[in-house]
Amino acid sequence: MSAEALPQLKTVRALGTWKGRFRTDQAVRDFGFTIAEPEKLGGQNEAPTPMEYVVGALNGCLGVVIELVAQEQRLQLDRLEISSAGIVDQRGLFGSANVSPHFQSVEVNVEMATDADEAQLAAFQETVLKRCPVYNLIRDSGAEITVNWKKAG
Repeated sequence: MSAEALPQLKTVRALGTWKGRFRTDQAVRDFGFTIAEPEKLGGQNEAPTPMEYVVGALNGCLGVVIELVAQEQRLQLDRLEISSAGIVDQRGLFGSANVSPHFQSVEVNVEMATDADEAQLAAFQETVLKRCPVYNLIRDSGAEITVNWKKAG
């Protein structure tokens, strides 16, 4: 069996320490960050919510994969901006209806300045979405996920 055929598994770890008032401090490798809720949900608005981190993680993951694939395909990447918005039905979180608490849908807008032509962009976009872990995590949850690509002039 070739080395490429063998799984190359990696463990991703985080340690969360609850601080009360809907706040948890996270430790990941040599980094720390806070997850919290806004005042209207009982928190103190000290940090992004878990779901805000998820859409931020989606933007960051797409950015990494876009840069990686652009390098592999020898496409020039001059500028990149990614924005995401997810829709959740809060009844799931609050237990007031039997609906999923995760995203119902997510819309992503990617604007990039590149030297790629239309045919190159189509293949590039397909490869990026196939290889982006967070995109696939959201898609595989059953949430509708739409990615709008725009080539900047």
